[in-house]
Order: sequence, then C-alpha cells, then structure tokens
Amino acid sequence: MNIEAVFVKDFYYAKEADTNFLPPLIRRKLGSLDKFAISAMESVYSKEIEEIVFASKAGEADRLNKIISQYKEMNEVSPAQFSASVHNYPVGFFTLYKKINIPYFALAAGDKTFKNGLIAASISAHKNVLYVYAEKNFALSCLISKTEGEIKLNNIPETAT
Repeated sequence: MNIEAVFVKDFYYAKEADTNFLPPLIRRKLGSLDKFAISAMESVYSKEIEEIVFASKAGEADRLNKIISQYKEMNEVSPAQFSASVHNYPVGFFTLYKKINIPYFALAAGDKTFKNGLIAASISAHKNVLYVYAEKNFALSCLISKTEGEIKLNNIPETAT
C-alpha cells in the first residue's frame, strides 16, 4: 500500500498528566509514564479510532528497576508490580478501561522511537490511528487519519528504515 499523505485530525501535548477521570484507587497505582500516556490517550480518543500505536524509549524503567532491586534483596517479585512493568501496560490498561476491542502495539527504538512510532501509525492499514508517545515527564498523542484533517503530512514512506 502506497500512502501519499496522512492527516492529523487532533493533537495533544502536555508536561502535566491529568488522570482525574480515573478513580483514585486506580490513579495511585499508576507510574508517572502510565499517567502521562493514559492522559494523552484520553485527550485525543474518539470512537473512530481503529488502532493505537504506543511508543516510549524506556517505558516504566523506574518500576522495572524497583522490581530488580526487590528480587535481589528478597528473592521475590510482586506480581502486580511485574504486570505493570511491561512496555505495553499503558495502552493495554487504556483499552480495558475504555472497554474497546481494537488492535494496539507498543514499540521502543532508542533515539528513533518517536519517528518510528509516527511512521508505524502513518503506514497502518487502518484509516484512523491514535499515536501516543510518552516518557515519565511528558506525553503527546495525535489522531493520524487517511481522511481530511487539520495537518497534512506528505510523502509518507512505505516502510520504516
């Protein structure tokens, strides 16, 4: 499939996560990156979204380091902490919370994470893709569409290099 142009229908960027839409019991269990990612997804989410692409260089690295320390010190790991440490946790949690059944994936590509995530969202077979990039102190999300939108991106490559 050769895509000549995609559009950005909606965009969100924040250095503060707003998760007040979540119950307090859930909010307190989320890490910093989780809060940013979920806040960004919520801000741009609409029923027309057919797929979610989530990108983060390191994911919840602080949580993972805590798990490693816990294992070294006590020779055990909290199952709840472990399940929340996987890279796709924020997007998986979001789809469960919203009760939506759409494909999603998470990627990390070092310094090329943002770019490769944007390319993956742009070349998706779906018409409307929610792209989310999050780190522990900021997040952005945008609705990438093959139909008309606010911003036109031209000459999208067929594959990421």
